[in-house]
Amino acid sequence: MGLKDDMLSMGFNENRAERSLRAVQYSSLERAIAWLEAHENDPDIDDPLPPSQGHVLGSASQDSEVPVLTSGNCEAEPVKTLTEEEKAQKAEELKAKIAEKKKIADAKDREDAILREKIRRKEGQSLAQMREQRQQDEVRKLAEERRRQKMEDERAKKAILQKIKEDRAKQEEERNSDKRDSDVKPVTPVQPKPPQNYNECKLQIRLPTGKPIISTFKAEDTLGDVAAFIRDSSDLDEFSLMTSFPRKVFQVSEYGFSLKSVGLCPSAVLMISKSSH
Repeated sequence: MGLKDDMLSMGFNENRAERSLRAVQYSSLERAIAWLEAHENDPDIDDPLPPSQGHVLGSASQDSEVPVLTSGNCEAEPVKTLTEEEKAQKAEELKAKIAEKKKIADAKDREDAILREKIRRKEGQSLAQMREQRQQDEVRKLAEERRRQKMEDERAKKAILQKIKEDRAKQEEERNSDKRDSDVKPVTPVQPKPPQNYNECKLQIRLPTGKPIISTFKAEDTLGDVAAFIRDSSDLDEFSLMTSFPRKVFQVSEYGFSLKSVGLCPSAVLMISKSSH
């Protein structure tokens, strides 16, 4: 039986047996096993071998003693042949070492896998927290905008109700005055005042922050001129113009109308509302 057959009988596969024997030039079974112990973790240990070019040592009778040259000695030193028991013992020792190293490597792989999973979960939690925080911020901003709009609507509603109340009181006072006058003298018909021709328009513009901007425009200036003035005087870009009483929101299509034509002369209050888009 040759050295390769010995290694095959010990449980080594053919590739590893052939590779280790080539590495030690078929010098001895012990050296082949020792080489396997030293190189068992090589990444190419199980790669296919190129065709053998033949060997000198161990090619005839691998059970016989093979002369090996040692450094500093020109005489051949016989290599001891292992008994069957020694072969089996060597094989078991090598298998035990391989199993132990594999066990250590598997444990290290498991630890690395656990660490990678912890990192992945932590990164996933961080992303989830960021998404949740962003959603909460958006909900809070939307709630604040709705609350601000509701407050503006309530203020406008109160102003309208107050105006209606004042108008009713004024009408009631006029009726009472007319009744008193009718008892004394006939009512003199009231001549309507001729319409006045205003050349200027004084506007009080209230920003969303509540800050007022007061400016005087020409009566023939357009709503678009007022919008341009607001953009130049503030950091607003998209907004809507509206009057508080009566409540009217001017559309972009009306920006070409003059201040006089939309009834803002000689003076008026314009409110600014941020556009939702």
